Amino acid sequence: MRAYLHRWVESAGAQLLVVDPADDGGALAEAMAGRGVHVTWVGTTLDGLVAFGRTDPHAVVVAAGAPGIPADEFVGLIRQHGSPYVIAGAGGADDPTTEAVGPLMLAGASAVTVRPYAAQHLWDLLTHAPRSVAEHATLEVGPIELDATAYAVRVNGARIADLPLKEFELLRALMLSSPGVVTDDELREALWGADGKRPGGNTIAMHVTRLRTRLGDVADVRRIRGRGYSLTVV
Repeated sequence: MRAYLHRWVESAGAQLLVVDPADDGGALAEAMAGRGVHVTWVGTTLDGLVAFGRTDPHAVVVAAGAPGIPADEFVGLIRQHGSPYVIAGAGGADDPTTEAVGPLMLAGASAVTVRPYAAQHLWDLLTHAPRSVAEHATLEVGPIELDATAYAVRVNGARIADLPLKEFELLRALMLSSPGVVTDDELREALWGADGKRPGGNTIAMHVTRLRTRLGDVADVRRIRGRGYSLTVV
């Protein structure tokens, strides 16, 4: 994992890996992003092993009955290579895969959530986990303070109007690297994830322009041609 993403995980939230064949189209990722949690969603436990090694997740949600190697075996394997907080995904009362929740708990899962996943319930589980994400959700750069838990930005102690989600993610990425440079590729990964279609530089530039306006004269977001963007306080 890139040093930038490692800092992002430690300082501003967590990586959440979801192993479930029923992809929700990014709804959970969008809901969790504002809380400082980046979601990687894969459809099989075999893909889950690859994603686990790539993202070093804080927590893993695995659907009982997920295809690939048995879900309980998957849980046992990942717990041999770290101490992620594992949440078993259960279906409704009539879902036959719900019977597989018991073996998941025996293999090392610590909690159960019902599918389809509710962002608020997962957030509650993550904030009460042994490694709570809430303690890593605040950043400060000069007079700017960003709190991912409360989805709030304060300047000189005064809360400013809530930022749109992408601008909030952009500001957090810039603050994490300040006064260093965040490349365009790193910004795309922070704002839109590592997979799927990601917009070009013009979309990033549009969000940067809007963020500059919201921050006013307290900070400077500079474009370093050929490299990326940098945030410095004035």
